Amino acid sequence: MRISLLEKREDFYKILKETLNTTCFYDAKNGDNKEYVVNKYLNFIASKELPTSVFQILINEYSSSLIWWKKIIQYIYVKLAISSLFRSFFAQQTIQLSSFFDEYLILGGNHRLRFFSKDLASTIVLLKKGERHIFLINDVEIRTKNNLFYAPKIISHGKDWLEEEYFEGTPINRLTDKTKVDFYIIKVIENHVDELLNKTYVIVKNKEYRKLILNEIKNIIGIENKKIDDKIYQTMELLFLKLENKNIKMSWSHGDFQQANILIKNNDYKVIDWESSSERFHLYDIFVLLSEIRTGVSLIEAFKFFNNKVKPFKDIDSINENDMVLLLVEELRFSVNEDFSQNFYHSGRKTNILCDSILKYINE
Repeated sequence: MRISLLEKREDFYKILKETLNTTCFYDAKNGDNKEYVVNKYLNFIASKELPTSVFQILINEYSSSLIWWKKIIQYIYVKLAISSLFRSFFAQQTIQLSSFFDEYLILGGNHRLRFFSKDLASTIVLLKKGERHIFLINDVEIRTKNNLFYAPKIISHGKDWLEEEYFEGTPINRLTDKTKVDFYIIKVIENHVDELLNKTYVIVKNKEYRKLILNEIKNIIGIENKKIDDKIYQTMELLFLKLENKNIKMSWSHGDFQQANILIKNNDYKVIDWESSSERFHLYDIFVLLSEIRTGVSLIEAFKFFNNKVKPFKDIDSINENDMVLLLVEELRFSVNEDFSQNFYHSGRKTNILCDSILKYINE
């Protein structure tokens, strides 16, 4: 998520400074304060002198429109905005941080911040102060225990940080070649099923699954907004009433397995941003990727896309009504995890809208 959006939902700069001052990875107190430029729309904070070579990952992400003339304009804008000469001119504001961060490119994020060193030897990921540690704990566990070749390797980690290998590829949703996109989607799903979903699955009783979900939601939302909280519980209970499965197949999952999180470089690819990792209904990751639900499509469209695209995958179970209910449960669960935080000015608004969409979908 870009800084321009982050600052609308939270006190981003306060959280940034508190994170840098309290993390056990950096000693940000060393060094005098200096001025850094902030580009809210390209999502970076950097010194005026940081080499442009460090910004390649932003060129890949923000200058890859699928429309040729927009791509040219975006490319020119990004190249100028990251250049040492015009970086301050294109910045929306400046911020005072320790000179310790002179040689780092800092990127905003939902629950974490990313730091790219000048030599691009690795990426540092810091958990934002105030965010739940589960966003880091599960990430480390899923990647260190499963040795996934298609995930950036974790080099080291601590209480509120991890260091991972650097990979600068282009998100597949930025590729213009649809044939190539489809090829990688199939390849990624097949590897994900073989290397993670099938190797980590367990069978859980319906009652245990329901208890797990409701306890997790209760621990997250607390008493944010009773009207919204009641709607979430009512929607979840209605879904469980429709669920006839006595046994639920669960596996470790990425959680946000969308095209924007799959980077391609030459013939290699990596799946990034594992912060939403958890044990879920085993088809959820496949649903997220094939349904395109993260692009803002309706639930009707999402399930239509999913049903049409999942058919060629022989190793994936056929989809039935109970599977649909479980996917809705997991989507609501994901939304609660993303949409509630003590850092946010207001929590639960997007989840409230999702509840309305789910209720409309299951009543049609």
